[in-house]
Amino acid sequence: METKFIEAHKFNITGPDYIYKINPYIPGKPIEEVERERGIKNIIKLASNENPLGPSPRALRAIRAHLKNLNRYPDGSGFYLKKELVGFFNSKKGKSKNFSAGNFILGNGSNELIDIAVRTFCKKDENIIAPFPSFVAYYLAAEQLGIPLKATALNNFTIDLPIILTAIDDKTKIIFVSNPNNPTGTFIPSKKIKEFIQNVRDSILIVIDEAYIDYAGPSILDVSDISSFPNVLVLRTFSKAYGLAGLRAGYGIGHKEMVSLMERVREPFNVNSLSLAGAAAALSDADYVEKVVKTNKEEKKYLYSSLKKSGIKYIETGANFILCEIKGKKAVDVNESLLDMGVIVRPMDRFGYEDMIRVTIGTRAENVKLIRSLKKLFC
Repeated sequence: METKFIEAHKFNITGPDYIYKINPYIPGKPIEEVERERGIKNIIKLASNENPLGPSPRALRAIRAHLKNLNRYPDGSGFYLKKELVGFFNSKKGKSKNFSAGNFILGNGSNELIDIAVRTFCKKDENIIAPFPSFVAYYLAAEQLGIPLKATALNNFTIDLPIILTAIDDKTKIIFVSNPNNPTGTFIPSKKIKEFIQNVRDSILIVIDEAYIDYAGPSILDVSDISSFPNVLVLRTFSKAYGLAGLRAGYGIGHKEMVSLMERVREPFNVNSLSLAGAAAALSDADYVEKVVKTNKEEKKYLYSSLKKSGIKYIETGANFILCEIKGKKAVDVNESLLDMGVIVRPMDRFGYEDMIRVTIGTRAENVKLIRSLKKLFC
């Protein structure tokens, strides 16, 4: 019987020019991939700023309880999670208690909310300002829609708010400020953030990304009433201190009219039922978050001391990761050597730091292995 071969046809569907210029996001290598590639075990991952202690036991119980309902669509409004968020913020001491469900929008991680904000408010002839280096999702959100992006330089690894002010023009629509900043870990006191907001015209959306605020504090929400700044969107996530990175749950806090517009762009059922249940339970477990933050603080001190003894410079951080300088070696080469030792970190060459790596603050056992591995390379 004669075999017939079908000739492959050329793909002729083209996209807009700006799509071809996008550099896709490269996540930290998963442990399983390194095991396959290197043929080694006992690997530690310190590349993606994850919570090494994992989720709250209360969150895990809530997730298990909802497994039997996976045949049903999730609550598209996120009613119960928003209810928990309202109670959480309105119960804080020394704060105004003006939050309602209409002030919150839920996302598939805070990443999705960055994208929703750009799609909701930006026109093609307007521009976005974001510091560089900072969270790559800001740049991708602009690039994927062909929106012009102005990248402002950091000052001593810290977001330079005065420089951002000088970059504003009559076409500026959104400004992104990550606080603490990723990947440098530097933190701007919230009073300075407030002063910055007051110097930006109210037709510009200011997105304050507080993914790591639990480790740094206080938040802009601790020094301001959200109703005082209707052009500010504050982003939070359950991926860091709450240890739910695998479930992808985040939320935004803003003026009701702003949130209402973003809800028109949000995909239906964008947060799954396990995420809704786990996030609501995690939010109610303040003791566990306190434990996570305390552990991070203790391990940060250990790493500071160990890095200093090893002659490795670092940038002091307000987050759960540390940016380390590795003079005399390239970050990509150090990364490869560490992978051979079973340690996954993030090389910073794509952020313009050819001789720096970012390491997540892990457990004591993970941090000890990291330091021992670095000493083999540098001592």
